[in-house]
Amino acid sequence: MSVMGKINFGIVGIGRRGLGHLNTLKRFKNIEVTSVCDIDEGKLREVSEKYGVKPYKDIDEMLRKEKLNAVAICTPTPLHVSQTVKCIENGLDVMLEKPISLRIDEVKYLLKKISESKQIVAVSFQSRYMRIVEIAKNNIDKSLSMLDGYWYWTTPIIKWIRDRNLGGGQMVDQAIHLIDLYRFFAGEISEVYAYYTERGRDTDIDRREGFNNWSSYVAIFKFKNNVVGSISSTYALYPRIFRKGFEYPVLIDIICREKLIRYIHGYKLKIYERNKTTKIFKEYGNATYKMYRKFIQSIMTRDDSTLPTRYSDSYRTMMVSLAANRSAISGEKIKIEY
Repeated sequence: MSVMGKINFGIVGIGRRGLGHLNTLKRFKNIEVTSVCDIDEGKLREVSEKYGVKPYKDIDEMLRKEKLNAVAICTPTPLHVSQTVKCIENGLDVMLEKPISLRIDEVKYLLKKISESKQIVAVSFQSRYMRIVEIAKNNIDKSLSMLDGYWYWTTPIIKWIRDRNLGGGQMVDQAIHLIDLYRFFAGEISEVYAYYTERGRDTDIDRREGFNNWSSYVAIFKFKNNVVGSISSTYALYPRIFRKGFEYPVLIDIICREKLIRYIHGYKLKIYERNKTTKIFKEYGNATYKMYRKFIQSIMTRDDSTLPTRYSDSYRTMMVSLAANRSAISGEKIKIEY
């Protein structure tokens, strides 16, 4: 069974990422974004006038009045699960921004609700849709032994993300993309052990700017196949460092026997092998567009079996990310129970 004609989308949350979803969806001929929802009246009015969409301050009113097929949820993390549940209970498919939730019980509850429904729910881990990610995956062999990555950043631009009680911290908000790629490259993670520190962003200036978070993070992973991995991430740097000669703020090194696969996030892939010329691949196109193309195909066919970031897979990434936070707080090595 397929959906005929246009697919009507609504967008909940029209901040920076929400507008990114809106502009991407506008590129599809068989998609119509009919409505948007946000609590900011000024922003609602501006977006409504610019894009010709109907504005709502209340998600329940939008779901009740609009004839929608799907919704993109781009609100702050603590709202994600409750809003997704409302959408699937109204028979809508959902593109859900990451992170899913800061609570493991909510992550599992949403899995149950989705499994009981007929709706397609995907999580916005758009990196999986990149050409260079697929090339990296195809060049990994049975000798894979380690993944080592980092995400170097600065104080979050979006103020609520600066509070770890709302945004979850770097390992949840941004480095979670690396965790998702680790799972894609090496399989399921069985154990995580993490250290975080507040040093470097624990000044009066940081507190006045609303920064209530860890500044730097280190997480160590063991995979079920005995591959090992680590991720370092930070909020301690400054915005313009990346415009002054520091080329690669985010990367993953994938180590096989006598082979290094270097994934430079969103930009380039380099493959180094003994006695061979280095291979270089560049990324082309927009990963969010590629993600939506696949998501729309799943909606049309009512089949998400080939959707790389369907919820039944993506929730596992969230479980690992939250386990890292738990380990850093408790000092324990955490075994992942999916």
